[in-house]
Amino acid sequence: MPRTLETVAGADEARALGDEYVTAVGKIINSHVRNEAAGAAVFDEPSISLAPTPREKWLACRMAMEEYGHHLKFNKLAAQLGLEDPHTRPPLSVFDFEVRSWTEYVMTKAIVDLAEIVLMEDLCECSYLPLARLCRSLMPEERFHVRFGATTARRLAADPATREEVRAAAHRLITMTLPFFGRSDSPNNELFRRWGIKRLTNDECRAEFVRRTRVLLCDDLGLDYPEVDPRWRGTTS
Repeated sequence: MPRTLETVAGADEARALGDEYVTAVGKIINSHVRNEAAGAAVFDEPSISLAPTPREKWLACRMAMEEYGHHLKFNKLAAQLGLEDPHTRPPLSVFDFEVRSWTEYVMTKAIVDLAEIVLMEDLCECSYLPLARLCRSLMPEERFHVRFGATTARRLAADPATREEVRAAAHRLITMTLPFFGRSDSPNNELFRRWGIKRLTNDECRAEFVRRTRVLLCDDLGLDYPEVDPRWRGTTS
């Protein structure tokens, strides 16, 4: 069993540790390469035309630009490690959610981007320093996306015309986002924690996501929370 590392300075040092470490950190990086691009293409880009005002169109454009920027930055890390094509696996199933209205888009930022923050907070302490530094640098933009989503959701939830749409989108997105964190019994997660790439189990991340989204829905928006299982025993790790 490999020792838990404190820091790995870069690609050369990672390769010197052997294939297991490169493969482990590569899985995390490639997942972000795929999913940052998917989020921009599936959620942000189509929502520019759904935005009701020029200012909101500008905000959607800004967030699309930032998400594509995140994709390019993770892709640079992948190239430094010589990783295989990240698109050999599909993006996460949450990106099957089809955004049909501005309200639904707002809720993707409040909920799905919050899941990304939970994951990135853990990776900010990653043993692979290039990944930890990148995640720290991206946190202000991710927090801006979530703050935009939550602030706009409060206004929409206070309006009787859009309150039920907020609730329906939130319930569906929370349920669809739970697999975002991986299987409860994931051998990948055990490997990540053994090498110091992650600190938290998938279920610990999922529980934190549930806690924060419960605050959003119940405390901030005055809505009920969907019945969810804090564990996920899906078919992919």
